[in-house]
Amino acid sequence: MPGPGDILVVDDTMTTLMMLLALLSTQGFQVSSAQSGAEALDLAQKHPPDLILLDYSLPDMDGVAVCRDLKLNPRTRDIPVIFLSSIADADIRVEGFAAGAVDFIAKPFERSELLARVNTHLDLSRLKQRLSKLVEEKTESLRLSEQRFRALIEQAPEAIMVFDKDTGRFVDANRQAERLTGRPLQTLIGLTPGDLYSAEQPDGLPAMETVRMHAARAMQGEVQVFERVIQRPDGETVPCEVRLSKLPSETGHLLRVSYIDISSRMASQEKINRLAYFDNLTGLYNHSGLLEQLHALCALSDEERPPFALLLIDLGDFKYINDVYGNRIGDLLLSCVADRLRQLAGSTGHAGRLGGIEFVLLQTGIANAKTAQALASQVLDTITAPFAVDEMMLSIAANIGVSLGAPHGCNGQELLRDADMALYQAKQRGTRHIELYQAEMGKQMRERIELEKELRHAIEKGQLVLHYQPQIELASGQVVGVEALVRWQHPKKGMISPGQFIPIAEQSGLILPLGRWVLREACQQLRRWHDKRCGLDIKMAVNLSVAQFTDQELPEFVAGVLKETGIAPASLELEITESCTMLSPQQSIRMMQQFRAMGVHSSIDDFGTGHSSLSYLTRFPVDTLKIDQSFIRNIASDEKDTALCDTIAYLAHRMDLRVVAEGVETKEQLTFLSSIQVDVVQGYLLCKPVPAAEAEAFILQRASFSPQAGVEYF
Repeated sequence: MPGPGDILVVDDTMTTLMMLLALLSTQGFQVSSAQSGAEALDLAQKHPPDLILLDYSLPDMDGVAVCRDLKLNPRTRDIPVIFLSSIADADIRVEGFAAGAVDFIAKPFERSELLARVNTHLDLSRLKQRLSKLVEEKTESLRLSEQRFRALIEQAPEAIMVFDKDTGRFVDANRQAERLTGRPLQTLIGLTPGDLYSAEQPDGLPAMETVRMHAARAMQGEVQVFERVIQRPDGETVPCEVRLSKLPSETGHLLRVSYIDISSRMASQEKINRLAYFDNLTGLYNHSGLLEQLHALCALSDEERPPFALLLIDLGDFKYINDVYGNRIGDLLLSCVADRLRQLAGSTGHAGRLGGIEFVLLQTGIANAKTAQALASQVLDTITAPFAVDEMMLSIAANIGVSLGAPHGCNGQELLRDADMALYQAKQRGTRHIELYQAEMGKQMRERIELEKELRHAIEKGQLVLHYQPQIELASGQVVGVEALVRWQHPKKGMISPGQFIPIAEQSGLILPLGRWVLREACQQLRRWHDKRCGLDIKMAVNLSVAQFTDQELPEFVAGVLKETGIAPASLELEITESCTMLSPQQSIRMMQQFRAMGVHSSIDDFGTGHSSLSYLTRFPVDTLKIDQSFIRNIASDEKDTALCDTIAYLAHRMDLRVVAEGVETKEQLTFLSSIQVDVVQGYLLCKPVPAAEAEAFILQRASFSPQAGVEYF
């Protein structure tokens, strides 16, 4: 049995590349990767894979150019190429198929769909290679002698017939041809191709016209490969792949015609189409299927196109239900949501699931914003009404973004994008909100895209800087640590707050290089302070994003930075938010254990705001808990926050953990934190985040403090 196969993944987005490598490797595939077209061509030439997953957009050349180059190279031309693309435009697909691709997979992709397509095309490629090789071997043998020709033609697994171009009729056939066509040899000899073929053919052209065309090309030495449908005498039709090639002959113009039954392949293709256009769980249209319906609607003339609205629905708190009750209940709930949307769509609309927790309703007959608002309200009420799932009543929250089809021309991709922007605005307002797309949203999105483009070059242009907020030990009044906080000093827009660019970095995948820059720069700054004999005992605290914390290469990178800068591992503290640790507790534990083995400290940031379990907290190899500033802010007015801070401090100390309180802004807060024996504090009352030089001066100023018994220093 052959192995799963070798796959080359070509994508310049590291997040997508790592996701594909992990997914395919776990399925047993041997996976290699490239991030540019040139690198992909080089790897394919040196070590031809069994299949290539090729991103449509690459930094040095587009995927179509890469595909064409592969098909021009005899060493790589037979490798199946599947495009990965977030663009579903039909012209782009046509261009990709013309370049030699065998399939398209839309981004973001479904795991099951991707694996199904990969496995199917690998199987088809192997079958094609095996059959082609066998046919070529038989053809070569036929040239040796007329006697061996008959033996070989009978042993071939496919139906083979000999066609005389001069008479336009078949003059010989093997037993497989008898079985395939349902006709005995005596009947086959003397028939024309038109006698065998069904009236309707894949190319839609008259049968005899295409026979003459292919025969003429085959006589010139070209091997013709195409599809035909054979009709048996009982009326049954058989789809076949036809290979037409010239036979040596001294008496006439003979062609070898082989027919391969591709019924199984067609069934597989139908399955692929089903996976390509419909969601496997709910049976609704998926992203590609929905876009097909949108494109069909937009392709109608202004007079023929009915008014319509596109509703994008997000199930905001589904993840919590899925985590509590498990995937089985979650899948049942999603299916129930799909059933309700299907009923709402009726015969005049379409329902779809874009993946995860996003659903779509495409409804005609919606002519204005008022009608669209009413429809969205009906959908919201329907979706948020309780569901009876496995003898339980479950309710979910939802938000809806709406875009209206333009009365004069429309674009499906743009309408979906507009609905997505409206949904984003609705989610910003909370839950159970509806937003209709407005032109201003597009302006805001363009500004965001522009900011993302500039952020990509901010690191190399030296526009990012670190500010440091001192952390002060209550017992001594001295600085025992600093938290590194990134800032963007834009040359035209001035100082851009992290609240503006960090979410963009996380959504665009830039958070990984940005986070690595912050970690290295913070450690280098600590090295500079150590060289000045300043802050020898302080810790440098660096925040980790979700993407960083799930990066398997992070421990190796941290070790490299420590070696490069020469600072002690114990001087570095990596801060992970509570919600981040609970995304995958077991993975979080493994990552923290690697940090601890290196001597690096770990801290749980924003403690109390997530949904962590105390049982996991006892297993996390952490050194510090940071009380979230939202609790500190309300200490003076909210007894619950006061009690919670007291409890967190008591719990942490019983577990031998250090307690840090952030966001300290008033003396009352500081006094309370001292009373519950918080170890370290930071906040604007003491020192705001400042550039390195100001932080250094503050550290030196605090270093001269000499605590005396009974004296309060804050």
